[in-house]
Amino acid sequence: MKTHFDQLLEELFQQVDELVVVLNRSRKIEFMNTKAVEALQISSAISSYLQLTDESMTEWAQFIENLQHNSKATCVITIINQEKREVTIELVGYFINDKQLIFGRFTLCHVMKTELKEINNFDKLQHLINCISNGVLLTSLNGKIAIANDMALELLKRDLRQIENRSHDCLFEDCSYESHLIFNYYDKLSKKETAEIIVKKCDSNGRIRYIHFESKMDEVLGILLTTITDQSERIMLLEQVEHQKTLTIVGQNVATIAHEIRNPMTSIQGFLQMIKVYSDEKNHEYFNIVESELQRMDDLLKDLLDFSKPKKFDLAYVNLKNIMHEVIDILQPKAILSNTIIECEYDDIGEPIIYGNENRLKQMMINLVKNALESVDIGGYVRVYLGYKSKDCIQLSVSDQGHGMSKTMLENIFDPFYTTKEKGTGLGLLLVQSVVDEHRGKVSVESEEGKGTIFIVDFELSDNNFIDNISLFNQFNDSMEKTS
Repeated sequence: MKTHFDQLLEELFQQVDELVVVLNRSRKIEFMNTKAVEALQISSAISSYLQLTDESMTEWAQFIENLQHNSKATCVITIINQEKREVTIELVGYFINDKQLIFGRFTLCHVMKTELKEINNFDKLQHLINCISNGVLLTSLNGKIAIANDMALELLKRDLRQIENRSHDCLFEDCSYESHLIFNYYDKLSKKETAEIIVKKCDSNGRIRYIHFESKMDEVLGILLTTITDQSERIMLLEQVEHQKTLTIVGQNVATIAHEIRNPMTSIQGFLQMIKVYSDEKNHEYFNIVESELQRMDDLLKDLLDFSKPKKFDLAYVNLKNIMHEVIDILQPKAILSNTIIECEYDDIGEPIIYGNENRLKQMMINLVKNALESVDIGGYVRVYLGYKSKDCIQLSVSDQGHGMSKTMLENIFDPFYTTKEKGTGLGLLLVQSVVDEHRGKVSVESEEGKGTIFIVDFELSDNNFIDNISLFNQFNDSMEKTS
C-alpha cells in the first residue's frame, strides 16, 4: 500500500521533464511518469515488466551487480515495447536499499537504430524516401544531417557529400531570409514545436526561388524530420494577385480624381487663351510655359484614365516586325535629335506573327524604345531584337547602353507611379506590363549599373484557348459597360 510520502513523490516525478522509472531488480515497473510512458510507447506500465532483447539481458545483470556495490550505475539497454518495437535507452539508476527498488532516469539513444532494423538496411530507407515527391531530410538530435532524398538535394542544389554529417544550419548557407524568421524557426524547434520558414535561393539561371522548410521533432525515433518544397509558383501567383489588387485600387480611384482635376483645367485653359489675346507680346513666353505645363498635366490625366477602365480588344493576326518598323519610324526623329543610333535585328526564320491588338502592342513598344532612348547619353546606342526564341515563342528585346538600374529600382520598376525621371509619371512600364499580360506574354528586365539595361518580352504563339479567353474578356467588358 502506498504511503502519503510515496504519493507526493509520484506527483513530483510527474512534473519533471526527465524520463523517470522505478522498478525492482526483476525489472517489474512500480512507477513510470507520463513522459517516460509516451517515450517508450508503453500503454500500461505499472506492474508490467521491462522486456529486454537477449543482448541486453547481460547488460542488465551487470547493471544490477554494479548497483549493489556502488548504489549508482549506468547501462545502455534495448527494450521491446508493447508494439514489438525496439527502443534503445541509456539508464542511470540509483539503488534504494531499504525499499529494494531502483530509481532510474533514462534518455533515448542510438538515433535511427530502431528504424534501420525495421527496414533492414540503409539502402532500403534511402530508396523509400526517394519515392516521396517532396524533399525529405533527416537530422539526428545532435544536429547532424543523416539522410536526404534526391528531391531535397535537387531543391538545395547540393550533393549528399556537401551536407551529410554537417550541422542543420548548413541548409541555409546560400539562402537569404529575414533574421527574425530564422530566429523564430529555431525557437520553435527548441520548444519541440513544428517549425517553418520560407527562404529565397537563386537557381543556376539567376532566378529567385522560394524554398519552404518544415521541421518536426520526433523524440521517440530521435530524429528531426524536415520536408522541403518549392513554393515559387504559389508565392509568385500571390504576388501577381496582390499586384492586380493594386492596379484595381488605382483604377477605382484615379478616374474620380482625374475627372475632378480635368474640369477646372478646362476652364483654366479657356481663360488662359482669352487673357493671352489681350496680353502684351512680351508675356507670351510665360503663357507658353503655362500652356505647356497644362498640356503635360492633361497627358498625365489621359494616362491615368487609360488605367481606370478596362479596354475592349480588337483582335487580329498582327506582324510584330511591321509594328516595330512603325515604332522606329515614329521615334527616329527623337533619336536623331539626341544623336542616338537605333539598331534593329530580326531573325530570318519566318514572320513574327501573333494574335492580338495592334494599337496596344504599338503603345507597349513605343514605351520600351522611348525609355531606352531617354536612358542613353548623346551618341549612345539602342538595340532592338525581334525573333523566335523557340518554335513556340517569339521574343522582343530592347537594350540600351545607359546608366543601368540599382537593385531597388529593379524591384519597383513595374509599380504604379514609381519613376526616377524628373517629369516621369511612373505609368509607362506599368502599361508595358499590362499589354504583355493582355497578350499572355512575359516581361523581364536585366540591368547593371553603369552598363545598361535590357527589357525582354516573350510572346507565346497564338492558339484557340488564348482567342477564347480574349473573347470572354471582351464580353465581360461589354457587360460592365452596360451596367455602369
